[in-house]
Amino acid sequence: MKRTSIACLVLGLILAGGLFLTQALAADKPKDYPTKPVTIQIGFGAGGSSDVGVRVLAESLKKIIGQPVLAENKPGAGSQVMLTDFKNNAKPDGYTMALINVPQIQTIVFDASSKPLFSMKDFQPVANHVQDPGAILVRKESKYNTLEDLINDAKARPGQVTASTTGIGSDDHLAVLDVERRAKVKFNIVHLKDTPTALTRALGGHTDANFDNIGGFLPSVNSGLARILAVMMEQRYSDLPNVPTFKERGYDLVSSSTRGYVFPAGTPMPIVKYMEQSIKKAMDDPEHIDRMKKAGLTLKFMGIEEFGKFLEGQNERAKQLIELYRK
Repeated sequence: MKRTSIACLVLGLILAGGLFLTQALAADKPKDYPTKPVTIQIGFGAGGSSDVGVRVLAESLKKIIGQPVLAENKPGAGSQVMLTDFKNNAKPDGYTMALINVPQIQTIVFDASSKPLFSMKDFQPVANHVQDPGAILVRKESKYNTLEDLINDAKARPGQVTASTTGIGSDDHLAVLDVERRAKVKFNIVHLKDTPTALTRALGGHTDANFDNIGGFLPSVNSGLARILAVMMEQRYSDLPNVPTFKERGYDLVSSSTRGYVFPAGTPMPIVKYMEQSIKKAMDDPEHIDRMKKAGLTLKFMGIEEFGKFLEGQNERAKQLIELYRK
């Protein structure tokens, strides 16, 4: 009899614990949210690596939250057009997120000449998604077969070798400046509106070299239309084992475009936390992982707290680099 009572007690505790766990998990989902589609605004054109990453995530995220996730492109001024619209019009109700690109957002916020109508305080960090390494691409017909070829020609013809970026203050722009500083060369820097435009210009021979990110380069490289001279990583990129890093070539340069999601400041924290958890689940989806790998996009999850601290750390770095290109 005593054993039966103990067994019943244990069973009761297990059931109670399971009920408590179920309630705790249910509490993670805010009441009556979401009840309609969630839109993610993108400050760059369709087809670029920023755009592709959002659209891949959206497919997995909609399965988690039970509502459509829409990608909305608002390109212009290195994402400043979208961020301004987001600040002015996005409601803090959990139905509009923005993709932010680091260090792009900091070089807009802290560059007085950009005259931004928003600050970092206007954005509530949710989660980071991608950390896309920088690289240099040339078309297959280019005379540059190695990084040294490009550097040597830039030294021989100061200011004549054209290097394209996705805009003033972008991670690509900062990377060009860093190469100039470290290799003691001078490029003719051409700022274009987005990755597809810059890539098209490079493949068409209108620019000599394109500074951008691996995620936007891989399709052209894999199809044989272009080659990458070097990657801006600590180690070689796994899918490009024959491409050296800048460090291997004697330049201590590491650069990437880090991309994550924000809500407008003032969005209720239960909604923010629910979306943070939902993005993490979506990123763990095997289909999402496979599609991101095929797109050449490197996953790097950071939750609310970690992503917020990362952004704060990048603020000071950006302020220092702005001085370099505003001289």
